Amino acid sequence: MTLDRYISAVRAVVAKEMVRRGFSVNEAARLLGVTAAAVSLYASGKRGGELAAKVESDERIMSIIRSYVDAIAEGGRSGVLDLTDLAQAVKNAFEAPSRAKADVTLLIMERIKLEQETAVRSMALAYRSANPLARSLFMQIAMDSMRHAEILTTILDYLAGRIKADEIALTEEELRAVSEEERGMRESLAALSGAEDPLVRALIKSIEFDELKHYELVKALIAVKPKRPRSS
Repeated sequence: MTLDRYISAVRAVVAKEMVRRGFSVNEAARLLGVTAAAVSLYASGKRGGELAAKVESDERIMSIIRSYVDAIAEGGRSGVLDLTDLAQAVKNAFEAPSRAKADVTLLIMERIKLEQETAVRSMALAYRSANPLARSLFMQIAMDSMRHAEILTTILDYLAGRIKADEIALTEEELRAVSEEERGMRESLAALSGAEDPLVRALIKSIEFDELKHYELVKALIAVKPKRPRSS
């Protein structure tokens, strides 16, 4: 079944959930890029088809869609929503060749929504805070959550076969050099970790954790046997 059919079905279900959530028919129509009449038909169940009904019958997928609509309500979106990623994830869940793969797809979908919700909430808290350090902390949480959602979306694409993980075109020596640099970056923060202000200390610690993470990520790249330099 084509992705366009899933997009249409997901649009119908999202429209119905938006109306249930309290969106006006006109507002839902504007955000979905359809007419108010179409939203009314979606909300009444007179438009959407069998695939939309199938989506609505799967409670795990519906919990994700409800979460998606809640995030829209909290985030105050202005442009037309792009439902492609959500529809693709639903398609993956329904068409996965095994139950295990379908479960992984749904778990990733759920996590993407959680990360997106966290990003929206943290961004709102950052804007409300008058303390620049607290603002930096919440902005970091928001940006991390957005990055997590992007990483998970890439993993979803990889598991669905839409992208390929080609050979790492770097030598082991290059990767080890980056690894050592990241370790040094982390160690250089040691003198700052004893700051008295708890917010300063927390932010410094977060940078230290990032450097440790970078170090571990590069070590993981080394473990996948990068391309060896050609002998002359």
